Amino acid sequence: MDRRDALKIMGVSLAATVMAGIAPRTHAAILKDRESNKKRLVFYFTATGNSLFVARQFSDTPLSIPQELKKSEMIYEADEIGFVCPDYAGAIPKIVQEFVAKATFKAPYIFTVITYGNLCVNVAEWWDEYAKSKGVVNNYVEPVLMVDNYLPVFDMNQQMAIDKNTDENLARILEDVGAHKNHIGQPEMGMFNKDILKQMQDQHFSMTAERLLELKPDRCVTCMTCEKVCPHKNFSLGSEGLEFSGNCEYCLACVHNCPQKALTLKSNWPGMPGERNPEARYRHPDVSLNDIIRSNRQ
Repeated sequence: MDRRDALKIMGVSLAATVMAGIAPRTHAAILKDRESNKKRLVFYFTATGNSLFVARQFSDTPLSIPQELKKSEMIYEADEIGFVCPDYAGAIPKIVQEFVAKATFKAPYIFTVITYGNLCVNVAEWWDEYAKSKGVVNNYVEPVLMVDNYLPVFDMNQQMAIDKNTDENLARILEDVGAHKNHIGQPEMGMFNKDILKQMQDQHFSMTAERLLELKPDRCVTCMTCEKVCPHKNFSLGSEGLEFSGNCEYCLACVHNCPQKALTLKSNWPGMPGERNPEARYRHPDVSLNDIIRSNRQ
């Protein structure tokens, strides 16, 4: 049994301590669900693998949102539909917003799992309201704490050393979804309020590659990994080497996945603090670089 299968059934022992008022499902019940004819579609967006890792717990064949957006017809119908994506400044990535706005989803049970690394603030509420405005009604929305890959604030080496109880929390969420629980996650605001979050979101979602990124030419070997993992095709090879421009998802896939650490964040304009540790990068240990490329390549 691999880690993924173990994670899917470990809720049996954990449910008694982490689930209030919900009876634990047995190993046999979980296997019965997996062997049933119930159709579940899971869509994800990932930059460093956290959301892909989570999506794989809910489906053996999760669907990449950047790849689905290439289709001319996006009508999806299933018994269960799920979304897995990261929290960006208390909101959802632009590319996920675009997908939900363009596609049609038909399912009696819709769930969302949002990966985050520090405070989940009111992201579950934000997503629930946004999805409803596009005709998608979530039955269940829950954030799950993982490594925070936001380089301006966090040192990746420090983050990876913290035990964030991700497996236990995922087991609880798997149980909830399997039981078709209705639930919208509660805010964890900390020092933030909605006005501060709105300012952060305005900056985050107006980002461009030119404003965000700086190249270390002495490190760049023009392997074009950045081009392969970028969901917006912002990178190209010009006469003088690597070039980048265009509206940016601010997902940091290019920076984290550059094998030479040749891309870094600028720190020479207001509101852009650079990086805590330019030599530390992150990708989920169970997700490969090729996985990210297959998910995002344009």
